[in-house]
Amino acid sequence: MRTIISKSGLLAAALLAAISCARPPVLPEEPSPAGDEPMVSVVFSATGPNGTKATGITSSGETAIGRWAVFAFDGASGWYTHETSAVGAPIPMVLRAGRTYTCYAMVNYPTSGTGAFDPSTVHSPSDLTGKVAYLSDNAVGSLLMFGSVTFTPSATFYDPADPSSAVSENRNITVTRLVSRIDITGVAVDFSGKPALQAKTFTLKGIYVTNTYRTTHYGMDLFPAELSGSRLAWYNTGGWHRGEAGESGFDALLGDRGINAVITPSSPYATAHSFYAFPNPTEASDDDRETAAWSVRCTRLVIEATLGDETLYWGITVPSMVRNRIYTAASVTIHGRGSTDPEAETTEIDVNVTDTDWNDGWDNPDDPEIDL
Repeated sequence: MRTIISKSGLLAAALLAAISCARPPVLPEEPSPAGDEPMVSVVFSATGPNGTKATGITSSGETAIGRWAVFAFDGASGWYTHETSAVGAPIPMVLRAGRTYTCYAMVNYPTSGTGAFDPSTVHSPSDLTGKVAYLSDNAVGSLLMFGSVTFTPSATFYDPADPSSAVSENRNITVTRLVSRIDITGVAVDFSGKPALQAKTFTLKGIYVTNTYRTTHYGMDLFPAELSGSRLAWYNTGGWHRGEAGESGFDALLGDRGINAVITPSSPYATAHSFYAFPNPTEASDDDRETAAWSVRCTRLVIEATLGDETLYWGITVPSMVRNRIYTAASVTIHGRGSTDPEAETTEIDVNVTDTDWNDGWDNPDDPEIDL
């Protein structure tokens, strides 16, 4: 397999949560920590286009914000608070000017199921950064996101006789998606000089991702957050849904197995697909990955097809994946018989794999608060 890896840019911010200022609402029952500093109202706003993600490389739904929460920690006093919104609405919070806060945002978190999250159980930043996220808690149009910012609110316009006059400067919390995106732009075949293969019908059955982590942490790129002692740490080890841990309803994240398209040299498959997997820092798979209870392995994009009456596979390795980046397999051309094993290496496919920042879809010219 000839694979060309190229990189561009740094790991970039993906989502905006604009912090703007407003006159403070009625003070909450548990206001900011005691002190002489003026009260400051900070309104956290999360903005992104709505919509659902469909087959094809588009940004629709990848920036959608539904349920989200903001957590503010005063490092000096140990005080903390949180506020939530179930519909992506702005979240007001009353803080004190001159105090340094670290604020975290969690977007599209689940409230039920294996990875359920209850904001009221948070007492420290590590309760957020170390929270286990499950791939099955993502959905097309509702991707898990996380981010933080440290800042000190000011009260330049504060009038001691009128606490409602206090305002803070504009800020942004930048959050990133926990998943990586894997794109394929199409599939072509070229069996030049191989009459035996030319005589057989090539039918593309499906495209899917194998060896993807079942879990990660919201605030850290690590190996699987749990179950690392068994195959249950993975989805799709050795093929589609082998080693799968029982969750269902998120197959669209990892593949499309209902394509059934006949491909010829003059009629390539030109439909683009996008899939979503947790980051995987592995650069090379262990040789014993199919026999050991636990071993590192690279995430792979697998093309499944029938050539005549035989089911075959062509795998594309995607090494060193990190969250919030796009890995694109372009100029995919199959020029020989594949393998009967989805995990076997094959030299009979040409592909150009690139990885880029996942910034598309965030631009909204109608919202001046957006800072990319």
